[in-house]
Amino acid sequence: MPIDPVCGMEVGEETEFKVEHMGETYYFCSPHCKAQFEANPEKYVKGEGMKHGHGHSHHGHHRMGGCGCH
Repeated sequence: MPIDPVCGMEVGEETEFKVEHMGETYYFCSPHCKAQFEANPEKYVKGEGMKHGHGHSHHGHHRMGGCGCH
């Protein structure tokens, strides 16, 4: 299952929130996370392991059981 590169939440591939960037497809849990990524994609893909999470410490979404961005 893909991981939202902004918040680290698992996202289904059927989501309407996705972006193609440098030949990769990134999936998002909400329009908020998608917009954050589109504003600065390099912040989320550079050396971050891409679709496998990026250290969820800055949001804490997994601890809440959801992103809260919806």
